[in-house]
Amino acid sequence: MTERRVFGIDLGTTYTCVSYVDEHGKPVVVPNSENQNTTPSVVYFETEDNVVVGEPAKEVAAIYASKVASTVKRVMGEEGWRFNAFGIDYTAQHIASYILRKVVADAEQQTGRKIEDVVITVPARFQINQKEATRQAGELAGLNVRYVIPEPTAAAIAYGMDVEEDQVILVYDLGGGTFDITVIDVSKGATTVVCTGGDDKLGGKNWDQALVEHLMRQIEDATGATAEEQSADEEHYQDLLKLAEEAKMALSSRVSWEGRVYYDAEKVKLELTREQFDKMTEHLLEPTLSLTEDLIEKARERGCEKIDKLLLVGGSTYMPQIIEGVSARFPYDVSQYEPNQAVAKGAALFGFKCDVDDGVQEKIAEKMGVDFEEIVIEDVDEEVRLEAQNDVAQEFGLAPKAVRDLNAHRVRNVSSKSFGLVVRTPDDENVVQNVIVMNDPVPATVTQSFPTHLDGQSGAELRLMENQADGATRRVSLDECVELASVEVLFSKPLPRGSQIEVTFDLSPDGLLKVFGRDTTTGQEAEMEYQTRGVLSADELEAAKGRALSMNVS
Repeated sequence: MTERRVFGIDLGTTYTCVSYVDEHGKPVVVPNSENQNTTPSVVYFETEDNVVVGEPAKEVAAIYASKVASTVKRVMGEEGWRFNAFGIDYTAQHIASYILRKVVADAEQQTGRKIEDVVITVPARFQINQKEATRQAGELAGLNVRYVIPEPTAAAIAYGMDVEEDQVILVYDLGGGTFDITVIDVSKGATTVVCTGGDDKLGGKNWDQALVEHLMRQIEDATGATAEEQSADEEHYQDLLKLAEEAKMALSSRVSWEGRVYYDAEKVKLELTREQFDKMTEHLLEPTLSLTEDLIEKARERGCEKIDKLLLVGGSTYMPQIIEGVSARFPYDVSQYEPNQAVAKGAALFGFKCDVDDGVQEKIAEKMGVDFEEIVIEDVDEEVRLEAQNDVAQEFGLAPKAVRDLNAHRVRNVSSKSFGLVVRTPDDENVVQNVIVMNDPVPATVTQSFPTHLDGQSGAELRLMENQADGATRRVSLDECVELASVEVLFSKPLPRGSQIEVTFDLSPDGLLKVFGRDTTTGQEAEMEYQTRGVLSADELEAAKGRALSMNVS
């Protein structure tokens, strides 16, 4: 029996969860050293060479506010963002790597397995730089990141592996820092993403902030201290954040909450009802419902007329106002689906499926006497495939049926963004010409030609842009886009106006993009190595690994 396993990690804004697939092909969440299924995504820099992660870090946040980093997922891949501790600047990747090291070490202790290969989930709306930064966090933690996959897709995989009937589900995923909605066609043999949407800046933390502001008003009424004064007191502000989370969780099962806080040696009683909470945050709920309606319409445009089930995923969907608001707005079968665990379980299933698929293909290649890359699994004789699946089941220590089900299941995703290059129009205006459009199926390889603008042009600046244009929209104004990177391409000789530069966009199954170019006039391959903003260069990443892994994590 092999000890080989790919672990799935839901690296959340507020909590992180780890899962793996057991010998029966079922995903299992691994509790941490505190015997909790999730670990707070909080890091406390105790000394220059020691960090504390999880609940102990969260508990001291009010005392050592300047040494505690949290919600770094919201700034993942953000250019220029740094957290300073003991005079050293840390990127979001560094901090996330410490969270990953903590949960992986706990999982190794609990399972007795060495963890190297992982699949990490990200919000469906994450940009390229955010996905790359997440992958780098895994590398800094000493892990081999097999894939970075969207959270709603992972949840749908976990749900879909046990369905008996084909159905279309809408995954409403409200986490601590992000909101994703995805329509997914789930069948016994495939999980196919139809379209995706959401808001990567909207999540449970927004509800927490609304609560903090409400508590501040109560404290101001009692003490006269303004919100600005209270916010300037870091220790007090951290206390309020903790109280806000406590109140939010309490109001999920109760209709009222009471708390106490000290401010300037004065004890203040705080009160809140669920009705008040719902009222003060209805402006946050409404966008999630409107975005969901928009996505349902997009699904209809793509031929998906009927939705069978709406799944509520993510820890923030425990709030009654979410369940009630969604149920009142949409005429579907609405149910919660393992809000805190579904994403990690789906990631584990996806990662293990990749290993099973590779194993089956390797066995087939051996039996047929051909190279691994030559195998087209759909063209292989069923008897040979079944024999290879049984061999893999024995090697992996799994039930043969579990291997057959995983190997037969297909996962098809779509691009969560549109990607293109800046071009000059005949009217001498710069616009973005999209090559890959949001909700196009992935993986995708698309080639398009772009003409040079001037006579005798010796080079061109290729500016890679990302945007949210959907449908047939191919040309977008610059102010609707985010620039990912730019590169200067030099030609082997000056080219006449209108010479074609052929550019190929290669979008991987997990939404990471590579771009290649060729000057068709001379046939020269263009040197186009994009350095995406907000991520570490290859040299920076290599240099950072040593320091990241030398830090003691507890």
